[in-house]
Amino acid sequence: MNSMYLAVGYNCNHRCYFCPCGKKEGKAKAAPTEQMIEAIETGIQNNGIEYITLSGGEPILHPGFHDILEYCVSKKLCVTILSNGDILHKESNVHKYFDNIDPSYFNITTAIHSDQPELHDRVTGVKGSYCRTVKGLKNLIPLRIPFTVKQVISKWNYKRLPEFVDFVHREYGPFASLTLCGMDFCGMNRDEIAEVAIAYKEIGQYLEKALDIVLSIRQQFGGFPQVTVADLPLCCVDPYYWGFFTKVSRGKLSKYSAPKQSDGEVSSSEEIVNDCDVYFKECGSCCVSDFCPGVWNSAYQYFGENAVRALKPQKIE
Repeated sequence: MNSMYLAVGYNCNHRCYFCPCGKKEGKAKAAPTEQMIEAIETGIQNNGIEYITLSGGEPILHPGFHDILEYCVSKKLCVTILSNGDILHKESNVHKYFDNIDPSYFNITTAIHSDQPELHDRVTGVKGSYCRTVKGLKNLIPLRIPFTVKQVISKWNYKRLPEFVDFVHREYGPFASLTLCGMDFCGMNRDEIAEVAIAYKEIGQYLEKALDIVLSIRQQFGGFPQVTVADLPLCCVDPYYWGFFTKVSRGKLSKYSAPKQSDGEVSSSEEIVNDCDVYFKECGSCCVSDFCPGVWNSAYQYFGENAVRALKPQKIE
């Protein structure tokens, strides 16, 4: 799978507590639309790009976002848009950015940090962001634009994972896919990390209850077209739930492009290694390490070697 990551620009209408974009990136100017499209075309011609992620900051805030997305779809790329969904609470914006673009070629992934408005707004640093984001995703349904609700698991929300799954189903019925993922601590200092970091062994029981609810909803209502668990080790749950886990973050990106910090022109790199893998010594003796999503490198650096446990094959007497 030849994939490309394009940071459309670092301008954002949220100030998320654990945003991986550092202060330097935040000061980078947005690159012109023409340079963005040129970077995509180069990726197609030189790297055989088939999949592309449009990210930021908030990518929809780039003045040329519609043109960039339209170009990607015209090339029949599979596009994932990482958006906070806030700007989409106005139906006019949904039409402005997505009308006349085939929704079968793109999907939107949006993080909702809690089923509780106050906690979501605490994470984003913007009052009222919860209500706008929830409404923004609802506005995608009439246009049949596929979307995924993502929850980044932290100390602040892990105990409410079951309630969060129920909330997503209540709000969006069978239209929303779901991703539950571990946190990348990149860009935070150790004191900030300590505020949100939670050990993988503590997550397990709540994650299992959440996935039980997913299975129940699917059986009763046919909801959740796709559910994945990412950036968490297999050893944090019972093997019964491993089918939900995906190695989406491991491997290499064929191309990574982003605005330069100095002048806003596009800077590109090739064959970038993703930062999620099996880093622990324990993983070397684990019988399922080849299938494990692993963890973010920043999480490995923070938690240290005792954060996971090697799984051994069971002997049959």
